[in-house]
Amino acid sequence: MFVVKWTLVFFAVLSLALVALSKLITFLNPVRPERPRAPVLRRIDRLLRWTVFIPALLGLAVLVVTLWLAR
Repeated sequence: MFVVKWTLVFFAVLSLALVALSKLITFLNPVRPERPRAPVLRRIDRLLRWTVFIPALLGLAVLVVTLWLAR
């Protein structure tokens, strides 16, 4: 259980850092209608999706298994 807790903490901290980094890049390089988004910002957004969705799905799976076994 110790490893699971610290893994979730790691992903939470990483997700918050990626959100802050994407906000900073967006502030420094605002999106203009005639220009596509910066490649770095696209990569960070994609990485942020993976660091949020994968842990969320794992957490839901653990919750489902726990509720199923608790019957």
